[in-house]
Amino acid sequence: MKSRLLTFLVASLGLMTLSLPAWAVPVDPNGTFIDDDYSVHEAAIEAIAEAEITRGCNPPLNDEYCPQDAITREQMATFLQRALEFDGPPLTPGDDAFVDDDDSLHESAINALAAIDVIRGCNPPDNNEFCPGDPVTRGQMAALLTRAFEFTDDDPDEDRFVDDDDSVFEGDIEALAAAGVTLGCNPPDNDRYCPDDAVTRAQMASFLTRTLGLAPLLPPSVAEADLVRPFFMLDQPEDGPYLAAVARYVDSGIDTPEQAVLALLEGPSDAEQAQTPTFSTEVPFGTTLNDLTIAGGVATVDLSDEYDDGGGSATMLARLGQLSFTLTEFPEIDSVELELDGSPIDIFSSEGIDISDGLDPDFFFGAGVVPEHFPTAPAWHEFVEAPVIVTGYSRAFEATIQWQLLDDTGALITEGFETTGSAGPDFGPMEFDIDVDVDTRQQVTIRIFESSAQDGSPTDIRDTVVWLEP
Repeated sequence: MKSRLLTFLVASLGLMTLSLPAWAVPVDPNGTFIDDDYSVHEAAIEAIAEAEITRGCNPPLNDEYCPQDAITREQMATFLQRALEFDGPPLTPGDDAFVDDDDSLHESAINALAAIDVIRGCNPPDNNEFCPGDPVTRGQMAALLTRAFEFTDDDPDEDRFVDDDDSVFEGDIEALAAAGVTLGCNPPDNDRYCPDDAVTRAQMASFLTRTLGLAPLLPPSVAEADLVRPFFMLDQPEDGPYLAAVARYVDSGIDTPEQAVLALLEGPSDAEQAQTPTFSTEVPFGTTLNDLTIAGGVATVDLSDEYDDGGGSATMLARLGQLSFTLTEFPEIDSVELELDGSPIDIFSSEGIDISDGLDPDFFFGAGVVPEHFPTAPAWHEFVEAPVIVTGYSRAFEATIQWQLLDDTGALITEGFETTGSAGPDFGPMEFDIDVDVDTRQQVTIRIFESSAQDGSPTDIRDTVVWLEP
């Protein structure tokens, strides 16, 4: 079957459109869906929403996309039907191909794709069942896209991934990679495909955006808002959780230190809790802000007494660190003093943590809540312009850290090294600039690390994902 859409793409745009385009269009500030903010796939989700390939996951409101849900075989059928019709006539449903999809809302799409041999059933050799509710694996997804768009591998001798040699879908995977539709599952190396992993709805949006050559629809500028950086706990797979800042944009003219604390108490968004790596908070739910005053470089914060509920010493140090770094990022604040329901606190919680001298950054170095390299700005998901000024703290061997700027596929844009303010066991200030020219807004990763003295491999890696403006 020769796909009408693929014929159109090759003839009018060329195969280069099968990789993510280097241009983008702004969308409504709130976006189409409320549950995909800060997802690395948000621009692709907006693109397929604009193309009417997705309409949401919670009818009739359809204001959610459910980005972390595994896409099912029946949902995939509808996505593919709409994608094929994006620049072609409607696909006509064929005969009732399967015995187990009569109650599915997607039966028409399933039969239409079965009629053109894109889908073939789930119970070979009979193949009279479709298993509509089963999740689609990355290997199966490669086969479906390859059949739908007739991707071919122009270099069959190249083995691009190390983990698909035993997969029945290896040929489809290689064809998908040759077309630029898949980039691998382990950036920046991207030498693995993870063929048995389930495909999330967010990932599927990126696959379809690349396949169709759609323009990713990026969030708009936030120049009219003020930035605050509440600190949450970032749990990277190899270590942590550690303190990390996230960007929040609030209305201009409002007391921004107060807004920062309110953002902290609100906690990480659903998308941030679902992303990888995951954000969490040690601040108890229900904690409220009673008052905040600033005098002589000291912020006195009065919180409700829920703030000291539960948890061990690590939990208590983490929540104190979240509060302290959220406020000491403001230049007018050097340290924080805590009150609970109007009562000054010198010994915090049943863990007996002495905070009588106030909470400043030095209080938390070596306390297990700050990583070896601790960027405090820019924050995750912050909009930045070149030169990007990175600040924070570090304790690096020989007082030297390395940094890289990576694009959204994990490919290197630029790199360098920097001398920090400490070469010993103590933390010192870290600051460096990244000067890079870009033509369009794009999501990038700032990576800070050291090279192992033993074998040169990266150690103590800290990543921050930001939006880089032209």
